[in-house]
Amino acid sequence: MATLLNEIYVALHNNLLSLATMGVRALLEKVMIAQVGDLGSFAAHVRKFEDLGHVSPLQRARLDAILEAGHAAMHRMYAPSEEDVVVVLDIAESIIASIYVHDSLVRGLKQRVPAKVAKVPKGGKP
Repeated sequence: MATLLNEIYVALHNNLLSLATMGVRALLEKVMIAQVGDLGSFAAHVRKFEDLGHVSPLQRARLDAILEAGHAAMHRMYAPSEEDVVVVLDIAESIIASIYVHDSLVRGLKQRVPAKVAKVPKGGKP
């Protein structure tokens, strides 16, 4: 997946905006398949991804928008602007970070934060 993400950045930096948009759609599908298995369609992956709590209903709607942008770039002569590609990529990066980066960071944080100590009320009995 890292290779595809790098190719998306190369496409974006070389003003290959349709390719970058299609790449983001493909990348997100790969991420979802890695998490939920191959269910045969982007829509099924998104539903299962949401059902398992990987994305909220709001994020799911954003994934649907990325799907449409990717489909339009592939099938309907959609020529995304650089701003459109940046939006699509920002959303994808956020979702990818929440799956592959944030979990381990939060686990480390939880280990470093001291546990709450129960206060003993005056009089000495808890």
